[in-house]
Amino acid sequence: MRNLPFYFLRAVAFAFIAILFASHLVHAQTPDAVTDLATRINRERIARGLTPYALNAQLTAAAQSHANDLARTGKYRTSDEGHIGSDGSTVFDRVARTVYGAYSWGRRLGENWAHYADTARAFSEWMDSPPHRNNILHALYREIGIGVAPAAAGGFIYIVDFGTQPNVLPFFINDISSETRAITVTLTLGDEQVSPSGDGASNIGHPIEMQISNTADFAGAKWQAYTAHIDWTLPNSAGAKTVYVKYRDAKGRTATANDSITLNIPVTPSPSATRTATRTPSPTMTATMTQSPTPIDTPTPQPTDPPTSTPTAKLPVAIEMPAASPTPIATLLPSAVNSFGGSTIIGGLGFVFVIMILLAVAKNAPS
Repeated sequence: MRNLPFYFLRAVAFAFIAILFASHLVHAQTPDAVTDLATRINRERIARGLTPYALNAQLTAAAQSHANDLARTGKYRTSDEGHIGSDGSTVFDRVARTVYGAYSWGRRLGENWAHYADTARAFSEWMDSPPHRNNILHALYREIGIGVAPAAAGGFIYIVDFGTQPNVLPFFINDISSETRAITVTLTLGDEQVSPSGDGASNIGHPIEMQISNTADFAGAKWQAYTAHIDWTLPNSAGAKTVYVKYRDAKGRTATANDSITLNIPVTPSPSATRTATRTPSPTMTATMTQSPTPIDTPTPQPTDPPTSTPTAKLPVAIEMPAASPTPIATLLPSAVNSFGGSTIIGGLGFVFVIMILLAVAKNAPS
């Protein structure tokens, strides 16, 4: 009985540490915030009849560099401040450094930024804010880039850059699905609506014809009338499948795109072996029925899904905008900045409490 306080205090200390650790996991960033945020954005677009955005490496580089910059400097206390880099750069400057494609008149870009504990909260607040929501549901953007960086004050800086560039008309296989169990899929084709008449001698306008192929050389592919959606048949074998599309406009200008998906064809189990009986002769001429061992059916392993490429997007709404007028950049809701103070204080007090309990444990430990 003399040692009861020691064991009790030790149990309380370990229980409290476990609670703090679980709380930290709840507020921690998801393993892949970029994928999570892109999925949230694209699911919202699909639900509203829009085609998803394609994740672009150059826009992602611009967004990530800005997220790192804001996290390092801490200069994001106002809505406008979060869009300006420490070197005075805007989203147009940062994207231009990546050599992202431009029309003859310039680039069409937008940007969302936020400081929150997780992607769910950031996305929810963006959807409640008209400028942010307009970028997420924009009819002319075709690509996005996402940057994420941990903030010194807690939580994360999230940056999403939106854009469109000439001769890049991404498309989707089965929307944003990464795999399929059927060889027949649906393609959602890209379109050029920022400059539907084309731009110069080589930048395609609205396509009127297309070729589709399961090989990059388009062997045997025939030109057919352009349509926004079309069914297509994949090769009948399991594994990663890539589909290629070539667009052509009224002036003969072309652009190509590709997208991939994993085909998982269900494997039909082999039929089980039939039981047989054999007659073994004996000196007494009595027939003995000996049953052969029954084989055990081993399930045939399913093929492993290989990584697939990021889905691509198409914008079905045809809205022609003035060539030189960029979309207004969405800004951060001011309330987002101070969303971590309470949890940080609670965490600090919790660790102080743990230290006090451990000191008590040491004092009451049996000698």
